[in-house]
Amino acid sequence: MSKEYKASELAGIVNGTLVGNPDTVITAVNSLKLAERNEVSFLNSAKYLKAQRESHAGVVLVPNEWKYDPPEGQTNIHCADPDKAFTKLCAIFAPEPLDYPVGVHPTAFVHPTAKLAEGVHVGPNAVIMEGAEIGRNTKICACAYIGQYVKVGENTTIYPGVCIMHRCIIGNRVILHGNAVIGADGFGYTPSFRGLVKVPQNGIVRIDDDVEVGACTTIDRARFGMTWIKKGVKIDNQVFVAHNVIVGESSVLIGQSGIAGSAELGRGVVLQARAGVNGHITMGDGSKVLGLSAAQKSTPPGETVFGVPGESQEAYLERFALPIRVRKLMERISKLEAKVAELEGEGKDAGAGGAK
Repeated sequence: MSKEYKASELAGIVNGTLVGNPDTVITAVNSLKLAERNEVSFLNSAKYLKAQRESHAGVVLVPNEWKYDPPEGQTNIHCADPDKAFTKLCAIFAPEPLDYPVGVHPTAFVHPTAKLAEGVHVGPNAVIMEGAEIGRNTKICACAYIGQYVKVGENTTIYPGVCIMHRCIIGNRVILHGNAVIGADGFGYTPSFRGLVKVPQNGIVRIDDDVEVGACTTIDRARFGMTWIKKGVKIDNQVFVAHNVIVGESSVLIGQSGIAGSAELGRGVVLQARAGVNGHITMGDGSKVLGLSAAQKSTPPGETVFGVPGESQEAYLERFALPIRVRKLMERISKLEAKVAELEGEGKDAGAGGAK
């Protein structure tokens, strides 16, 4: 069913001040570039002024300090934080939640020893192996694989193609997006006269409550003990977490970042896109590795790592600024040398004049 709100109603929802037509009817959200007259969008700064002027959006959320009048046909809502306000409106206009009927689809396989609590959905061609335990109201979508003796908590969503290997533990309210692989063997080999010999990977993966794991992300089982993703961690698509890694609470791992074996990340660590963390190091609480950078040694809490090899912000900026400082010093030296040459020339001329 379509949802309709007047601009004045939206202003009330986001506690904003309306400038323009209060009766503008909005039925959806969209970007400034793609929005139509029946849609609401937002902007955070004046650098998007041109985009706002060219937008067909019926309503645009703007910051409280916005000094520009809305273009013809557009209504503005001034609010403290347009980004957060827009997120609230996105929730209002979101489609109804998808229906996952309780029960096991006829094409799914559930081993007789597996335990399914009440309210569980098992989709087409899903597989639940021996001894697995699934908590209340959990959804296991089509073609997902739940290995032997896996434990999955309550209200967890396992999307199509997800693979959870044997004995791994998944908490409550976890979201695993399509084709994520939890508990594949860690990458461990030792050289011998016969070639590379596989090191047994006898541990598990443990994922605590309220974690979200993106599509095609891989989290390897531990060589011993566990690879541990702690409560509230958010992991983007195509991220790699190696064996025996520990990721602290509320950390964020962004697309294509990777963590080598036995590294430990503290609480609230952020790895930006394609960042890397070396094995067997520790990253302090609140530290950050910028995109395309590599943390190669342990970092204290709150430190930001730049570049390859990674270094602190202060060291990076000092090294980055050094060529500029050297060039300026060379220019000063050249000027001083020219001045010295000029003074020496004047001295010779004065001496020659006295000899005459």
